[in-house]
Amino acid sequence: MRGFGPRALTPRDGWNWLIQAWQLLRRRPWLFVTVALFAPTGSALLLALPVWEWWLPVAGGWVTLTATLFCYGLPLSLTVSLACGLARAVNRKRQLASSQLFNRTAFKALSRAALFLFLLLLQGYLLAYWVQDQLLPAEGLAGEASSPPAAFGIAGTILGTQLSVLGSVLLILQMVLAVFTVPLQLFRELPLAVCWRRSALAMQLNPWLFLVLGMIGLALLALPFFKPFATLAQILALPLPVYLGVLLYVAWNDVFQSGAEEEEIMEMQEPWRAGVTGGSVSRQSWRR
Repeated sequence: MRGFGPRALTPRDGWNWLIQAWQLLRRRPWLFVTVALFAPTGSALLLALPVWEWWLPVAGGWVTLTATLFCYGLPLSLTVSLACGLARAVNRKRQLASSQLFNRTAFKALSRAALFLFLLLLQGYLLAYWVQDQLLPAEGLAGEASSPPAAFGIAGTILGTQLSVLGSVLLILQMVLAVFTVPLQLFRELPLAVCWRRSALAMQLNPWLFLVLGMIGLALLALPFFKPFATLAQILALPLPVYLGVLLYVAWNDVFQSGAEEEEIMEMQEPWRAGVTGGSVSRQSWRR
């Protein structure tokens, strides 16, 4: 097994991650498209459950927010985790991706990673909801306490909401230094505390990630709420959760594996790499 990082990299390496993630998506496009449909389909099915009509009208704002996040956040968390695991499976050329991913061991790892991501998301939203709940009464007129809206942070459409929630995921992972926790949990199956410590160390070694994730997260969070960008938000909401999952795998591979996974991502076709021949190559062989 190769070295187990983390190591410090540069923003230029982050740009390479974007390219490599796109290359992996192009290897099995229909497989990733199928995974991308999990989030909106799962959210639509959960929102259609009749239990919400019976229960939520008599529930408080906190319960409503939790149920709403369950309908949106759980399918999204599963999609990101599944895409992350699928990216590694696709990158291993010697076996079918389905045979590597769809088994009992992989299912347990995916479930743990998705649940962890969902719980982080839920706690982040509940904290923001609590802060707003504390601030609004102080701003109320005539001393009247006003309640936060039940649909705090929720856009008008399923895809728009998922894009906003995805932006929240990036911000929360950035704030709690847990960006690499999902791939570490998936591929190493270490205790959660160990995964979190290694992820925190990787973030500290690569401080440029804070700015990048913060800017992208804020943009995705706010985009669905601006009418001029509503159509763009609908378009981006479908592929971005899968792309984020693949990107997490690529970043983990570079930071913790020195870019030398068992089977490497296909070579890029730029002229400055034309001299590299043969099969899979390590990250060091093409990095400037």
